[in-house]
Amino acid sequence: MIAMYKRVEGDNVKALKALWGTLTNKIGLKPVAMDEKTVEEVFGELESVSIKKKRVTEYLVALEVKEEETKKFEKLDKETIGQLNLLAGRAKSIEEKKQNLKGRLIHQNAALMRLVPYEDEIPEIIKEMQQAEKHKRETENNMYYLKEEREELLEEREALLSGYNFLKGFSVALILLISTGLLVVFAMMQILREAVWAYLTGASILFILFFVGILYAKERIEKALSRNSILQKKAVKYLNKAKIRYFHQMRYLEFQYHKLGVDSAAKLEMYYTRYVKNKNNERVYLQMNETLSEIEEKMLVLLKEHDINVDYIENLTEWA
Repeated sequence: MIAMYKRVEGDNVKALKALWGTLTNKIGLKPVAMDEKTVEEVFGELESVSIKKKRVTEYLVALEVKEEETKKFEKLDKETIGQLNLLAGRAKSIEEKKQNLKGRLIHQNAALMRLVPYEDEIPEIIKEMQQAEKHKRETENNMYYLKEEREELLEEREALLSGYNFLKGFSVALILLISTGLLVVFAMMQILREAVWAYLTGASILFILFFVGILYAKERIEKALSRNSILQKKAVKYLNKAKIRYFHQMRYLEFQYHKLGVDSAAKLEMYYTRYVKNKNNERVYLQMNETLSEIEEKMLVLLKEHDINVDYIENLTEWA
């Protein structure tokens, strides 16, 4: 304590010497006009030295009090020292456990701290998010299926239109062919009246068959186009509904993700499991603090019984 006092006294003396040197330089060795700024600097240095001296004096008084109290420890009996050592050992063991537990506390984890305001709601939120994610996946699958179905219907429509156009061209070609054939038959009727009737009958039958086939094919293609158009409209209708559902599902999930700092219900469930475990760690940590407070109280009572006045113990382990 005396050495410390001397060291502080030496620092103050150095400060005073520096101040004196400044004053002598300004006043004696190097005559300089003492303006208002210089005077303020001098008084500022004097005030600083005065404050430091006052603090050192107060610190020395406190040290003297502590020194007096410390001397009383030499008079403690072995039984009291043993009790103090036992309490200090318990405190040290608890402090070590606290340090090991400190990294597994909720307030040490920013992700878990976000769950604190919603602690009671989280189990229900997890179920809702799981349902929402399930419906979102179903909606995505439906949208994918409807898009594929729409693409297939468009391809089918293109194929039907190609067939329809081919049928029109074939019909025109057939009509031209039949017209040409009729002209030939009429010309032959003028030359071979009897033999042409057999050819004319056969050609007529073939013409009727071709005509019926063309009408049948045309009707089938038109029905297929009509059905294709209806299916396309339904696919677009269902796809739009699915997009609306998907939008609302994503809005809900994004809101919950942002609020809770996760990107899936599985991650929230993992965080909540860790939260419950760390909450138990919080309880254990608080119990340790209470136990340390009890130990400190017991030590203070034990010290006061021997007229050692210690108001509080900042660190039980270091103090012991």
